[in-house]
Amino acid sequence: MHRSMRSFPLALALTLSCAAVFAQEAANFTALTACRIDSERVLLRATFDGGACQAVEPAQLAEPRGTIVSVHLPTVNTAQMCTMQIVPVQTEQVIEAGELIANLDVTVGDPENNQIVHGEVEVEEGNGDCLVSLG
Repeated sequence: MHRSMRSFPLALALTLSCAAVFAQEAANFTALTACRIDSERVLLRATFDGGACQAVEPAQLAEPRGTIVSVHLPTVNTAQMCTMQIVPVQTEQVIEAGELIANLDVTVGDPENNQIVHGEVEVEEGNGDCLVSLG
């Protein structure tokens, strides 16, 4: 057997083990709720563990798939130098979601747009009660 062929299984095993280390699954939200404000809007509240200098940008919505709409919450760093401290990051956003939308598939992207948090939530009928805590 050629020398290069003998090292192939070792190289393959090393590559696969490195890929497993870098392929992390997205974390879950620590809190995720969706409450219908009216027939066209939903209040989305989300909390996840993130960086101390991480801020959530306005939600980006995909085209609905039946009764589900995908919501992407991009984040930005608010400082160039920041501690590695993990803190709860909260967002509260009103999104456009017609009355046929019953579920939201929500993801958070880091500043490089890598998916870091994922969750699904059913839209609860709030009949305007959602606005009470908004102040």
